[in-house]
Amino acid sequence: MADMPDRTGPVDPPGPLARLLHEALTRLPADRASAGLLLAVSGGPDSLALLLAAAELRAAGRLAQVHVATVDHALRPESAAEAIEVACISNALGLSHTVLKWRRDGPLAGNLPAEARAARYALLAREARRVGAGALLTAHHLDDQTETHLLAKARGAAGAAGAALAAMRPWRDLEPGLVLVRPFLSVRKAALVEAVRGQGIAAVDDPSNRDLRFARARLRAELSCQPDQAQLLQALDDAQAQRACEDAALAERIERLTRVGHLSISPLGEFELGRSEPVDVSILSRAVTAVGGGAYPSPRGALESLVHRVRNESDGTATLGGAQVTWSKTSLHLRREYGRNGPPDLVWPAGASQACFDARFDVEAGAEPIARLVPYGRWGRGPLGHRTLPIGVNEAGAIVAAHPALRWKQGETPPALAVCSRVGWRLCADLAIEARSVLTGRPQNAANRGEPVGKGVADTYIRGQVEAACVARREVARAHFQDG
Repeated sequence: MADMPDRTGPVDPPGPLARLLHEALTRLPADRASAGLLLAVSGGPDSLALLLAAAELRAAGRLAQVHVATVDHALRPESAAEAIEVACISNALGLSHTVLKWRRDGPLAGNLPAEARAARYALLAREARRVGAGALLTAHHLDDQTETHLLAKARGAAGAAGAALAAMRPWRDLEPGLVLVRPFLSVRKAALVEAVRGQGIAAVDDPSNRDLRFARARLRAELSCQPDQAQLLQALDDAQAQRACEDAALAERIERLTRVGHLSISPLGEFELGRSEPVDVSILSRAVTAVGGGAYPSPRGALESLVHRVRNESDGTATLGGAQVTWSKTSLHLRREYGRNGPPDLVWPAGASQACFDARFDVEAGAEPIARLVPYGRWGRGPLGHRTLPIGVNEAGAIVAAHPALRWKQGETPPALAVCSRVGWRLCADLAIEARSVLTGRPQNAANRGEPVGKGVADTYIRGQVEAACVARREVARAHFQDG
């Protein structure tokens, strides 16, 4: 490892990358602020630039708690040594570091990048909870943005709304209490490489980034032969501006409906909407995804077809995306569909203090060890609204805890699960809504109370301007970082 420069003294003013990091944190909505940060650092030049910027801000007294984690996917022989190298650099900068190992139960199958990404974020989220961090930082950059934009276009998003081509958000809600922040989306990769090289630090070279078996690597190779990307960047800016406008309008509608009592989420994770005005397809899309426990929104065509039925039929019932939708002249109601077998079982993660059942309920570990979370309907009991609620069972299959809303015969009541619905949180995800705590039942960072990560978070944030500010900052960043 190269000798690390001394960064223990004050640094003022900070460098351009540190300024971008500070701006990204201060522009977070106030309810996403937290005392702790977790940096995802792989050892590549992008993430090392993020590490150096965070260390610079911390040395200047502009950040509170900063932790670093490296995920060892164990997909290459060198990965373990590379993680140790990141630990050495982090320690030299005075930052705590943890290596998170991806332990797989069986052979890899299907989409390797997608599986690795899902595992990486799951490990990082668990580590964030362990260290009390409310923000996870990654070093995605402008080159990543353009690739994501073009991949979405290739998948057919060009025929949909322009917002579908807006690529990554500067921040997004990862799970309750944890927000993912990407401060370098306006910066070229070359600038990050140069920043690390300028400090005399050797970055990891991961050959999988150039493996042409993967679509992103092929696209990266094509883009490297196209130095003039002004038209591409303009299309990306336009899509981001459209998404910002749509987000702001959607947030206003949800907030207004909640404020007047026409939109609510029950503790059972059920969605209720008054029919005081025409049903909004964007709200219905989020409601179906949240109530149905889906990973992705339902197809736009299916949603529009359902909205047409609701608007033109006085009453009815339909199913979409795992949700049962029932409507009348006065209200629209969504609950989780049980189907033939109910929501899938969840094997309790080894050593975890909490788990998320069916993407709808956050469950805390109790006094009795839980082997699996299963739907109550597995026993063929209870009304429809109760059958999809979680039950904790031990290795022998005996019930050791249950959702507190469930009703039992006298003498057989098990202990109550410590459970909180995630449906309201998913309905509001990535939107800045003042009524958020009403729908979620708790503030975003209920588990991570503390001082804001950046100064003036509440004073500097303006709803709807995160994406717009990103567009403006990109122009400034281009001036600073063009051609490295």
